[in-house]
Amino acid sequence: MKIMLWKRYVALLLIGAILGGSGMLFIYGREMEQMMLVKRSLELLNEKLMEENQSLKQSEKVARRKQEVVIDEIRVTVLDSKLHETIQLQMTRQLEKDLASLKGKKVEQVAEVQEMLHEMLRRREYIIEGTMVEVRVKTVAISRILHLFVTAEVKREDI
Repeated sequence: MKIMLWKRYVALLLIGAILGGSGMLFIYGREMEQMMLVKRSLELLNEKLMEENQSLKQSEKVARRKQEVVIDEIRVTVLDSKLHETIQLQMTRQLEKDLASLKGKKVEQVAEVQEMLHEMLRRREYIIEGTMVEVRVKTVAISRILHLFVTAEVKREDI
């Protein structure tokens, strides 16, 4: 009789373990299935966003190509000048005024005529406060800002 009770308890223990394990596997399996569905939806969302990102990059490239870059400002920098500051400032303003027609032009258009710009400003002379000042272009940087680096010399005073 003791052997029968012992077998009964062992059988009940095994049945309980099997039922408990099955319940745990069922719950764990359901959560795994939920996780797999979430993972798949996230993968699909990631693919969609990657495609959208690629299309936005393409449209940005196209927009950059179509974007017209124009000259907004003209700056003149005088290198190694021994001129008085007021004469230098007036000469700079005069030079900017002469080049004001280039404002609003496309950068590509100005870049195409860069040689002509150099030739035009190769030896430019201005009479400022009775002094003849010769301006020579050293470097031209063309972007949204047309930046001219020039040198200036006094040719004759008291004109």
